[in-house]
Amino acid sequence: MYKESFAEKIKKARNNTGFTQREVAAETGIAQSTIASYEIGRTEPDIETLGLLIDFYGADANWILGTKGNNK
Repeated sequence: MYKESFAEKIKKARNNTGFTQREVAAETGIAQSTIASYEIGRTEPDIETLGLLIDFYGADANWILGTKGNNK
């Protein structure tokens, strides 16, 4: 359940910002293929990369992780 929820939420966070995967990759230095892997649930980011994405998207960490809270 967690992985499905995380993948859906990280994709929603990106879509809410209006960025494409390619644009996020260019801005953050994370490979576009890696971003795609997060969004389909194939892999998960390490804690530093997760923090970078949360900050970049301006998303609530609790919402992304599925612990509590709402997306901003």
